[in-house]
Amino acid sequence: MARFFLPFVLMLLCVQTTLSSGVFELKINSFSSSRGVCGFQTRDCQIFFRVCLKHSQDVINPEPPCTYGTALTDIFGADSKSISSSAPIRVLFHFKWPGTFSLIIEAWNAESSGIGSTDNQNNLISRLATRRRLTVGEEWSQDVDFSNKSELRYSYHVLCNEHYHGAECSAYCRPRNDTFGHYTCDETGNRVCLEGWTGEYCAHPQQSPARFNRHTLQLNVRCLA
Repeated sequence: MARFFLPFVLMLLCVQTTLSSGVFELKINSFSSSRGVCGFQTRDCQIFFRVCLKHSQDVINPEPPCTYGTALTDIFGADSKSISSSAPIRVLFHFKWPGTFSLIIEAWNAESSGIGSTDNQNNLISRLATRRRLTVGEEWSQDVDFSNKSELRYSYHVLCNEHYHGAECSAYCRPRNDTFGHYTCDETGNRVCLEGWTGEYCAHPQQSPARFNRHTLQLNVRCLA
């Protein structure tokens, strides 16, 4: 029965390899402004950050759309401890990671109602717009910006989602050990056959040398007879 489903499964695998999937993560390490993070607001001052990813531009337009994706942090206190302990901003993508991109980071005052809205431009504290190059990997890239009378320290990296591999997160490979294949995957997404299996999808048993020699010996005996 599995023999009839095998072509369908292999076709599905080929379709999946045309997709890409990953996540861009950015961590705000510290932020301060000579104008004061919350202006004249002294009590219950709260802020949040917005990240916008765009295709690489020589002159970066900070306005939407964010062609590669956008995300907001949670709202937290404007003190250094709350900022440094905030969770990374995650921007998911489903395209081949391009390597170069435009990065926009904005710091905003939260509304008194605790809503993270970017509609009121009076709440915008600072905006960084820069172009960066980044390869896929676990290591965090560190950066700092001193523009707009503020200091922003941040780190970022890009990771492939599970079962996606390669420099563009476009090589799909899911380890399996069943009727349709017996393999693991290397860092670039190539299939690595488990011991005893061979073929493109590692679905064919590998003939052992001992078995091969016995088979050859039987053929030789028949020929001599």
